[in-house]
Amino acid sequence: MGANSVVGQVTGLAEFQDLDSETTVTIQPGLAVSVYGSRLQQLNASFPSDDQYIHLNYLLKGQFKAQVRGTKVHLNQGESVMGFSCGEPFEVLNSPPYRNLDIRITPQLLSNLVESESNHDNFLGIDLARIGFFIKPACSTSKLSTTANHIAALIDKPDSKLLLYSAVLEFIHWQLEAFKTQAINENLSLRERFQLELARDYLLKDLSQPPTIANIAAVVGLHSGKLKKGFKQMYGDTIYAHFQKARMKKATTLLKDNNVTETAMILGYSNVSHFSAAFFKELNIKPKEFRRQTLPTMSD
Repeated sequence: MGANSVVGQVTGLAEFQDLDSETTVTIQPGLAVSVYGSRLQQLNASFPSDDQYIHLNYLLKGQFKAQVRGTKVHLNQGESVMGFSCGEPFEVLNSPPYRNLDIRITPQLLSNLVESESNHDNFLGIDLARIGFFIKPACSTSKLSTTANHIAALIDKPDSKLLLYSAVLEFIHWQLEAFKTQAINENLSLRERFQLELARDYLLKDLSQPPTIANIAAVVGLHSGKLKKGFKQMYGDTIYAHFQKARMKKATTLLKDNNVTETAMILGYSNVSHFSAAFFKELNIKPKEFRRQTLPTMSD
C-alpha cells in the first residue's frame, strides 16, 4: 500500500481532517518506513503507488479493503502483506478506519539482505533481479505484532533512529520468515492441517490454563514432535507463544472492566507481577498503563 499524497487523491469526502497525517523516516538509501491511516468510517480513495519499492505492510489498527490490478487486498488488525505494485494505484472502496505501518525497500537492497539464502535472487518465488507485480497473501505472527508496534512507538522519536533502524530490519526478518512458513504450510496434508486446527482450538479453549504438549498431542492424534513442528509451520509461533498471544489479547479486553489484579486472576495468574511481565513482553506496555490509557478517568 502506498501512502504518498493520500489526501489529494481522496474523492467524495470533505472532512480531510479525518485522514491521519503520515510520518515517514528514511532509514537508509533504498529503505524507508511510514505510519499513516484514516479515521473515516467509509474511506474511498485512490492511493498512488510506485515502481521502485517492495512494500511490507502491517495493519496496526482496524481494517483495510482495497484492490490493485484486480487483486483484492483485505487486511484485518494484526495482519501483514508484502507486494510490488509496478506503479499501479490502490483503489480503496468503503474501507473502515485503519492505521498502517508501511516499510519500503528496493529489490536490490532486499536481495543484498537475503544473499545468504540459497537461490536468493528468486527468494520466496520472487525474481528480485527482474521484479514484477506480486502480492503475497496476508500473514500474522506474534513476533510481527511485537516488532510492528515497537516501530510505531519509535517513529515519532527523533533521538531513537538507531533503535528504529534495528526494529525495521527485525520486522523485515520476521515478515520474510512468516512468508517462508506459509510456503512450508503448502506441504502439510489436509489431515495434518485439520489436526493442527483442532490443536489450536483445544489450546485456546481455556486461556486461564495452558494444556501440556502431551495432552494436546493425545487429543488430536499427533506425535508431540510432529505437533510442535507442524504448529510452528502453520501458525508461525511455538504453541506456548501462540497461547500467550491470545491470552494477552484477551487481557486487553478484560482490563476494560477489571483492574490488573482481577484480570491476572481471571487469566490464571496467581502472581500479578508475572502477569504484568507477560503483558509487557507481548504488548510493550504495562497493563496498568494500558488500562489508564484506555480508561483515563479510572485507576487501579
